[in-house]
Amino acid sequence: MKLRVREKFFRFALFGVVFFLFSVFIRPRKGREKIVGFAAARFAGNIKYLYKEMARHSHVRTYFVTSEKAEIKRLGRKGVFVHLNMDFKSIPLFLRTHVWVTSHGPGWIPFAGFAGQFIPAFYRFKCGSKWVDVWHGLAFVHTERGKMLRNYDLGFVTSEFFKRYYSKEGGEKVAKIIKITGYPRNDPLMDGRWSREELEKELGIFSKGCKNILYAPTWGHKFKKKVFPWESTSNFLRQIEEFCEKYNCNFLIRMHPNWYLRNPNEMKQIENEAKYAERIVHVPHSKYEDVQPLLYVSDVLITDWSSIANDYLLLNRPIIFLETTFPVEKFVLGPEDRAGYIVKNKEEFFEKLSEAITKPNLFQQKRKKIIKKLYKYTDGNSSKRCAEEILKLLN
Repeated sequence: MKLRVREKFFRFALFGVVFFLFSVFIRPRKGREKIVGFAAARFAGNIKYLYKEMARHSHVRTYFVTSEKAEIKRLGRKGVFVHLNMDFKSIPLFLRTHVWVTSHGPGWIPFAGFAGQFIPAFYRFKCGSKWVDVWHGLAFVHTERGKMLRNYDLGFVTSEFFKRYYSKEGGEKVAKIIKITGYPRNDPLMDGRWSREELEKELGIFSKGCKNILYAPTWGHKFKKKVFPWESTSNFLRQIEEFCEKYNCNFLIRMHPNWYLRNPNEMKQIENEAKYAERIVHVPHSKYEDVQPLLYVSDVLITDWSSIANDYLLLNRPIIFLETTFPVEKFVLGPEDRAGYIVKNKEEFFEKLSEAITKPNLFQQKRKKIIKKLYKYTDGNSSKRCAEEILKLLN
């Protein structure tokens, strides 16, 4: 273990030295062609949809950077231009990049972004590039994104509410760089590009006219978290199977990516249970990296404090919130911003789930009210607005 740590440290130090030496001679080139690098762990969400939009512009060269070798293999098969963020051969490309776009902070931006997490002075070592933050969700919890944006040149939000919130946290500089554009990843939920029937076939979810229930809670943060809050996984899934038989439903399970990392044994248990159940489908991020298609084909969402609820709101369909203890100290959105059923135990859960399936319009007006607070635009053109702002920055 110590040897691996030493090897990683040596490689990082060597990469930094080479990066610095090259930076003396290489800077983003002036001219028509502009280079935009997208940096994150996974090619999904806002990064994916904004990348596709930027790639439409013939004078813009786009590529993706990650630290995950598995992601490089996956994307290589899909024709995405992808590089390891500590690839020595790619350093000239990294240094010629005009704009870096991130969704989870600067840690994946080659060298300067990662080193800056330990020595903040490195954040100023941008080598002539501009940094853009598109973020990854409308979280209920406080994330210190406002402070992070002080190191950026442009940041995207979805409404005036979030602009005020991050501006208050980040100060006057952050207030100037924030643009209300909407989030690219939500465009497909609104612009009519998808067919539910075709998506279900592509996802391998054969509903045959029945309804889909998506179970997608957030991860446990500081603590380990059970799959279901009130009962063992096996017992609860048996009851779910019976419920789905009665109401002609499928039950899709998608835990948070960070939860899977912490709970490999529980993940295997879900897979085993789903393998022998007719109505239960496991849809982990490792197989279904993009959650938006899953949202689109779902008739009801079950979650707790996950930001996925605020994406799903745009479809104006029923949401059930599990009232669970959440180990955080500060919230951006409060309990009153949950537009749906709040359930505290198993009995309430099944009662409200049957109601959500049979009476989907009960919370329709409250959902519309929260949508107005969280979204300025619901026209499916957020990718275009984000791209326009990046093009202004490039020029």
